[in-house]
Amino acid sequence: MEQSSSAYTGSPQNNPVLYEHVNLWKDRCLIKGGSILSDLPLWSMENFETLQKLVVENPILGKGTFVEKLKFQIADATDEVICLAAEILWLYYLGVKTTAVSRPHKYNIIQEIWTWSKVPFPREHSSLGPVLERGPIPPGVWYLAKLWKEFNFIVLVMCEWRKLSRYRQEPNTAKAWEFGAWLDAQPDSQRCLFRHIVLHLLFPDEFFDNNSSQHKRQIVLAFTEPSIDTDTLNSLTLLEVDKRLHAISQKLGKEENPPTNYVNYYESPYKERWQHKPEPKDPKEKFPSWYTAWFGTANVWVIAPGSEARYWKEFLRSGLVRIGYSNEIGDLHLYSSKDEILTKLQELDSNKQPSVPALALWQFYEEVQLGDYIFAKHGRRQFIGWGKVTGEYFLDKNEAGWHARKAEWHELSEPKIYDHPMPRKTLTLANPNKYESLLRFAANLMQVNAPYSFADLSKGVFVEAKKLDRILQSVEARKNVILQGPPGVGKTFIARRLAWTLMGEKDSRRIKLVQFHQSYSYEDFVQGWRPTESGGFELRDGVFLKFCELARQHPERKFVFIIDEINRGNLSRIFGELLMLIEADKRSIEYAVALTSGDPDATFYVPENLYILGLMNTADRSLAMVDYALRRRFAFETIQPAFDSEESTKNFKQYLEASGGGLEFVNRICSRLSELNEKITKDRELGAGFQVGHSYFVPDTETTVNDSWYLNIIDTQIAPLLREYWFDCSEEEVKDAIQALKK
Repeated sequence: MEQSSSAYTGSPQNNPVLYEHVNLWKDRCLIKGGSILSDLPLWSMENFETLQKLVVENPILGKGTFVEKLKFQIADATDEVICLAAEILWLYYLGVKTTAVSRPHKYNIIQEIWTWSKVPFPREHSSLGPVLERGPIPPGVWYLAKLWKEFNFIVLVMCEWRKLSRYRQEPNTAKAWEFGAWLDAQPDSQRCLFRHIVLHLLFPDEFFDNNSSQHKRQIVLAFTEPSIDTDTLNSLTLLEVDKRLHAISQKLGKEENPPTNYVNYYESPYKERWQHKPEPKDPKEKFPSWYTAWFGTANVWVIAPGSEARYWKEFLRSGLVRIGYSNEIGDLHLYSSKDEILTKLQELDSNKQPSVPALALWQFYEEVQLGDYIFAKHGRRQFIGWGKVTGEYFLDKNEAGWHARKAEWHELSEPKIYDHPMPRKTLTLANPNKYESLLRFAANLMQVNAPYSFADLSKGVFVEAKKLDRILQSVEARKNVILQGPPGVGKTFIARRLAWTLMGEKDSRRIKLVQFHQSYSYEDFVQGWRPTESGGFELRDGVFLKFCELARQHPERKFVFIIDEINRGNLSRIFGELLMLIEADKRSIEYAVALTSGDPDATFYVPENLYILGLMNTADRSLAMVDYALRRRFAFETIQPAFDSEESTKNFKQYLEASGGGLEFVNRICSRLSELNEKITKDRELGAGFQVGHSYFVPDTETTVNDSWYLNIIDTQIAPLLREYWFDCSEEEVKDAIQALKK
């Protein structure tokens, strides 16, 4: 009887098919430089050096999956290099349990990459068959999330391996500890989880079938006799830990009845000796009660927007929080520790001791989290604004040297003086035990909420008052509304102001903004099990569950949850059982349900005072995938560009004139963009949903509105968009359309 794929272990006796294919790969690829899926010489020095140049040394940052970026990186590579990339993914997934990555998923990724080449895909090959579901290793979140890092590691290791002579390669592949020592001498070996997986695959009798160095150390600590202390344990290298674990396994295996060569430390009676599950801790225990009343369990940071707050207006305009040091430091994703950043900074300037900048850069990249509060200071005694972190770290290529995250900022009406000097540092983590006075002062700044009315809304956005009134009525009645429209019509800007209008005041603590994407999950949104620092898992509430709880605590107040790019997520998968509960007539305890991952006796419902605003870009090609479940539960309102509708255009023109644009200049902008949008609307491949919005031409208060400003927007923002729209048209046609805007 065929056993369940989850039952396969790292024992060759239990799992012979897997290790037969590993040995085949070792002989054909690792030693001979051939291929596991073809007769081509794929695993060659030349091909790995090409991958190093195209992928490792040419990273693509920002949005996009690993596979999407890889396709771009190796688009001009030879068929052999493309097929090699597919086989690297075969090896990467080979040892992974199907409970983490299914066999079809493994197969599909390998197939997708292979078919970028002209080489026929060997769909019936035995190495693409049942062996793909025999992986014994639970990979963990980080192994799967850092695919790009593990891929690069494999490429670099193979480049070094190919430099060895055959006389050095063959003995190494026959001797576990010699090969392990060689592998651990390679860069990044101590930080890449594939190190553990490949050692086990090649030497299953010597290396444990797990890629968690922390679990290995915990097992060694629990089973070593006589016992050792944690300091001794932590001083051991990974290979020394592996050797000790091997010796322990041999001893325990001999004591089994009958004796065995394989010990499963995740089953009784072994797991109880090393898996110490602590009692679940209330996350609020980390902070005093006065702190959690204001900030919950988020951290609070104080930041200087440059000397004398010189970049503060830029922070507000861009919706970003940034820090900069040297543009030569590059993307912080390339560093795995504060010490690595410090070493790089010292290399750049040996005359300085940049420990403080190194800490700031590392904290900004690694320790600042979504939802953290940030307070902007001017000098050492003034607060000028506050906000919340809403985005992950990225290197802002538009501003050399800037490290950035998205943020929701709120400028104070006037600077507030704090009685005591704040730290001189650019970035400070305000620990409540050390900065209680500062935090209490800062918390009070968030309480000053200016009133906000329908009149403020009408003046602040370029949408007809009649339509705004209808949208607000829909929000009140349906609870769930989607604002859809072409790029650049200000959907996010409008959504926030609609929320303020519902509340009657600018209280951004009662607004939550998230952005859906293809990888967004129920665990992120509602609730799920997450890895802990100790190597276990804990049940954590998602962002929507937390916000619902906050709304339930204040039933007299309105709360607004904004979902950007709502159509990019799988609604049924993200909302789960909550998809029913968001309906307007299901907002009560009567419809409460138990959550999938939580206590079956604890029920949940979406409170009546919570409103959901979804935002959807009609130029997004994935709109066709929006399912009926979404359309049935939301009212839809379309926001149009403000170039040619009477009331909207009037408000838009008045704003541009007040910003310094002359009447003739302003009319020219509206006329040219109206003509462009008419052309886009009539295009059968595009349509009205692809029009260009007005927000591209909304200047901030410090911008000089003139021809130079306008032409810069055309060249840097509108022209690239049009080239993307009309990618299948002749270059001359696109140039004519761009030139027409410049007349």
